[in-house]
Amino acid sequence: MTHPPAPDPMQKWFDRDHLGEDLKGKSVKGGLRTVGAQLFSFTINIVTTIFLARLLLPADYGLVAMVTSFTGFILMFKDLGMAQAIIQMDGLNQRLVSMVFWFNFFVSILLAVAIVAMGPLLVWFYDEPLLLGITFYYSLAAIFGGLSTQHQALLSRQMKFKELSEITIAASFFSLMPALWMAYAGYGYWALVAINVLNPGIAAVLLWFRCDWRPNWTGIDRSIKDFIGFGAGISGFNMINYFSRNLDNILIGRHIGSDALGLYAKAYQLLMLPITQLRDPLNAVATPALSSLHTQPGKYRHYYEQYLFLLAFFSMPIVAFLFITADDIILFLLGPNWVEAAIIFKLLAITAFIQPTASTRGMVMISCGLSTRFFFWGLWNAVFVTIAFVVGIYYGGLNGLVIGYAIVNYVILVPSLMYCFKDTPVRVIDFFQTIAAPAVISILSAAGLYWLVSLNLQLNLFAGIMLYAVFYGLLYFGLWFPMQAQRTRILGIVDLVKSLLNKKL
Repeated sequence: MTHPPAPDPMQKWFDRDHLGEDLKGKSVKGGLRTVGAQLFSFTINIVTTIFLARLLLPADYGLVAMVTSFTGFILMFKDLGMAQAIIQMDGLNQRLVSMVFWFNFFVSILLAVAIVAMGPLLVWFYDEPLLLGITFYYSLAAIFGGLSTQHQALLSRQMKFKELSEITIAASFFSLMPALWMAYAGYGYWALVAINVLNPGIAAVLLWFRCDWRPNWTGIDRSIKDFIGFGAGISGFNMINYFSRNLDNILIGRHIGSDALGLYAKAYQLLMLPITQLRDPLNAVATPALSSLHTQPGKYRHYYEQYLFLLAFFSMPIVAFLFITADDIILFLLGPNWVEAAIIFKLLAITAFIQPTASTRGMVMISCGLSTRFFFWGLWNAVFVTIAFVVGIYYGGLNGLVIGYAIVNYVILVPSLMYCFKDTPVRVIDFFQTIAAPAVISILSAAGLYWLVSLNLQLNLFAGIMLYAVFYGLLYFGLWFPMQAQRTRILGIVDLVKSLLNKKL
């Protein structure tokens, strides 16, 4: 008598039919968990920023930015877009995922060697010998990424956002605390290097602990071509997009110097910190959810509009508030050595106002399987951004570069949406109708806040920022409630969150 083969214990990481049950509830729960984790990380990052900015110099940040502009580009190759394939593709099994793991791991070893070899070139390019040691230690990040990419993708595929949230919190805390000690002890820029190396290392260990999937050695055969084919467009977009987004750092470091690059990099990081803490966890939840709905256009469009509204509702007022209070925010968080970063901070905020919502173009294409179009969009976007950077820095220096970036982002917005949303369930009009109210109310609230700031009240920095935040928050939320349709929409989100919290997320 023959017995049926025992079920593969790893299959639980590949099947996702069960995810269709209460997808909305799972998405919101996942969003709340990941946003909660990001809020914790945000708090740690803000506290660390306050201390590090007073212990380190702009030149320290500039040195590290010189290296990361190039090493980050190389690290774009670490999974060749295959992580998104693991999240999105149907029909996965142990053999296929194991094959992808080993392929990614071998690639990460090559990338680590490439980063080490790039050190002398960076020393020559920037005429800065300190970059050699920094580059060597950054090579470790490539290896950590190669070891953990598949585990993170499988957790995301199964919408295990609680586990991912806990990993985010732990990796942030245990990488930032040593960095604070190093900065205080006088290690300078090495404190920043420690953050960027320890974080992926700690995350890799925790991902293996929380995801019990283990690879088999099955060799690498032609089946890998399906994953490479899917991931090629995504990986190509990421590489082109990274180059265009970091060309500004390269130009500033090469033509102006490490001090200016430090001011620019810190202003950009500080502005993007609250945005990424909001956007990244929401994207982590929305991408697998939309991927599971790509064959149901009506449900897909409805889910996307809910996600887009939630993103716009929070990101737009945050950026508007930071734009108006930039001088006080910079002085309070970073200290007097960084006051020159305030004007850069304001100019970057012009682009950041629309950027989080506009970035959903990529999520729509990925979740609909349009990876080739995703690549070509990245290519054209890189061309426009590169022109903006080069022309801007030539005619206006550092500020001119930032202004050029803002102009090009708004000029290409509508054409890019038309191209990216073609043959998907989402229409361009859906995008603008969804973000219209958050955008208008954010601008009106910012105008009211500008009036209050212009009164020049004699308050200390902390009290002033708290007053501005309370006034702005009351004004922003107050402007929503005279509109019945929008009030109903917000109350629906609040009720949903309450009901999920009552179930003890």
